[in-house]
Formats: sequence, structure tokens, C-alpha cells
Amino acid sequence: MVSRGIVLGTLIVYFFDKIALGWQIQVAIMIIPALIYGFLFAKQDFPVTERVANGISTGEMYKSLANPLFIFMIVCMFGTAITELFTGQWIDVLLRNVTDNALLVLTVSTGVMVIGRAFAGPIVEKLAPQGVLLMSSILATIGLYLLGNTSGNMIFAGALVFGAGVCYFWPTMLGFVAEYLPKTGAVGLNLMGGAGMFAVSIYMMFMGGVYDKYIAEKLPPGADMKLYNSAEATEEMKIALNEANKAAGPEIINTTLIIPVILIAAFIGLNLYMRKEDSWPCKK
Repeated sequence: MVSRGIVLGTLIVYFFDKIALGWQIQVAIMIIPALIYGFLFAKQDFPVTERVANGISTGEMYKSLANPLFIFMIVCMFGTAITELFTGQWIDVLLRNVTDNALLVLTVSTGVMVIGRAFAGPIVEKLAPQGVLLMSSILATIGLYLLGNTSGNMIFAGALVFGAGVCYFWPTMLGFVAEYLPKTGAVGLNLMGGAGMFAVSIYMMFMGGVYDKYIAEKLPPGADMKLYNSAEATEEMKIALNEANKAAGPEIINTTLIIPVILIAAFIGLNLYMRKEDSWPCKK
């Protein structure tokens, strides 16, 4: 649902920009789907959680959060969330000076996610959640490499591969915990989601400073960033700043590339561990 919303949202914003619709109106339009969602949810009756239905006590649920496998998955969630959400949210900023259609790069990658998730069942059944996570890490690494080291139409090829890679990250991470660590209950799933969003927010703050550093390194020595970004900047300054941004964006992507590489190693280990566990898929 979220992926489909991003696809539609990026296309709507793209066309709104083309007709020069003010940002105030664009933001105000978001009120419409918010009100619709509020109305639809207000009429729903929600059942008890699976943990409650299975008679697992609250104390047992909190005790299960100390399971080393759960802690490992939390740490991996940091990486999968950053790889998917940081890149998705920053694509327009990082690649706008490399391609004229940076926003459409996000549309392409998210569109692949929509299609991929529609056929998730047979893939998860064949590879198991841990196999899907390993495959996703490999594809995400290749996709990020293409996004950070190509230009022109090849960027869209990178977006396709990247979208296929991150397509199953978030739902499979949650699905793994739900299937193999069900005693962690709703708290476990919420912690997984919260860990992912927390990691992305921290990483974005950190990489914002790194991005500015990369830009400054590519400007003439002693250049004043504020002056280069001001209305008083000369044409020569504007050209230099544009070139600096053009070079800095892919460098941020290449810096982030190390995360899915680490995930490949982590999920290889997870696959080996799951094979050794004679009791799986007996839930712990």
C-alpha cells in the first residue's frame, strides 16, 4: 500500500511541478487522503493480537525480546531501513544534478516494489525469509552501485535493480520475526519498525553533514558555502556549486553502499544459522 502511494504521489508531484502548482496547495492536498483514511479506520473493529490469541503472557513476551536472534534482527533492521528509506527519500536531492528526472527515478524503483510485492508469496515460499533477505541485499548492493556510478538512462536501470532489492526488505524483516519469534508479539514488531525509522532519522542527520562536506571539498579552496548558495552568487559560483552537487550526490550513494554489503555478510550468517537449527521452523 505504501509503495503504491509513493508511485502515485511522485507522479502527481511531478505533474504538479510541471504546471507550477504552489507547494502550499500541494501540501494541502494531502489532507484529502488523510480524512478518507481516518473515516475508513474509524469504522473498523480490530481483533486481539496473535500473541493474546495464543495465550502468551505479557511477561513472556517481554522476556522474548532478549532473544539473541531478535537482537540480531533489530541490528539488521537498522541497515535494511537505511538502505531502502534513506536512498528513497534522498534520490531527488542526490541525483537531481545528474539526471533531469531524478523524481522519476524514485517512481521507477518504487514501481518495481509494487510489482514485486504482488508476487511475494511464491518467492518467499521458495527461498524462505532468510533467503529472500540475502537475495535482496545482493540486488540492493548492485542497484546502489549503478545509481552511484552511472549516468543517463543507466540510472533508471540502477533504479530497477535497486527497487527489486529493497522490495522485500521491510515486510520480510517483520515477517521473519512474526514467523520465527512469535512470542515477541506486537511489541517485537513495533520495535522492529521503530528501530528502522530511528536508524533512518539518525543516518539522515549524519549524512546531511557529510553531504555538505563533500560539496565544500569540490568548491575552490576557502569558498564560502553561504555565499555560493545566496542570491549574490555570480554565474561562475553557480556553475561551480552545480558541479559540486553533481559530484557529491553519487558519493553519498557510494558511501551508503557499504551498508548492504555488510548486510550480505550478515544474512549469509543468518542462512547458515537457520540451517543448523534442527528445531526450525518450530517457533521460539
